[in-house]
Amino acid sequence: MRKRGRFLAAHPWCCFCGGNAPATTIDHVPARTCFPDRVGPENFEFPACAYCQAATRLDELAFGFYVKLGDPSDENFREGELAKALSGLKNNLPNLLPELNLTPRDKRNSLRLMGMEKPAHILAADLPLAGVPKDVHPHLLRYAHKIACAIYYREQRRIASRDHYVWATWTQGTNRNGIGALEGFISMTPLIVRGTRRNVGLGDRFGYRCNKADDPDALTAVAQFGSGLVLAMLVVSPDCKKKLRDDGGWVKVAEMLVPPD
Repeated sequence: MRKRGRFLAAHPWCCFCGGNAPATTIDHVPARTCFPDRVGPENFEFPACAYCQAATRLDELAFGFYVKLGDPSDENFREGELAKALSGLKNNLPNLLPELNLTPRDKRNSLRLMGMEKPAHILAADLPLAGVPKDVHPHLLRYAHKIACAIYYREQRRIASRDHYVWATWTQGTNRNGIGALEGFISMTPLIVRGTRRNVGLGDRFGYRCNKADDPDALTAVAQFGSGLVLAMLVVSPDCKKKLRDDGGWVKVAEMLVPPD
């Protein structure tokens, strides 16, 4: 039996729709498009049905692009890959293209909102900043929900049921105020997992920290893609959700991969 057959025999149900359908394929989560040279960490393969694998194809495109755009480090940046991702976005999701014609005032306001200061020796007009359209949000959020269910499956060794609830938010890795707002999540997630691959140095391309419990059934996780994007996620049982303050944003596993409007 080949590797794929062995994997599906050991993991026969899709972990993204609450085990509602048999797993027919292996889904790499996070997707390879999120990583330089399409080289991601090992042991992040998950059982998926055909629908759940295909449902996030465009979300992966948007997510991978904004990971690359937000991480200009020498270690992770590939100009050719960013250009290819930009072309893919232009052809499939043109409404998600970054806003490149920001005014100097827009750029100063963006820095202020991110808790950053303009370097004294650079004019605001020359700052390499781009705007993120609001239409990007539901795509990144849906893919964050999928990543949350993948981490739940990896850590809890079981599928989050269709009645489980998922909550997620995201920020850019360079957004100091955004990262500051996640300090509560970071402080309560002591277990650190770094994405690795044999014979390949992945640096800070991907890692997460988490906390988990069986009673109540809950997982909290914070995932980071270099300096590109940072996600905070919760996956909880219905009983656990009743005990939490509901500020909105929750979605049932059974509903999380419904295409955005």
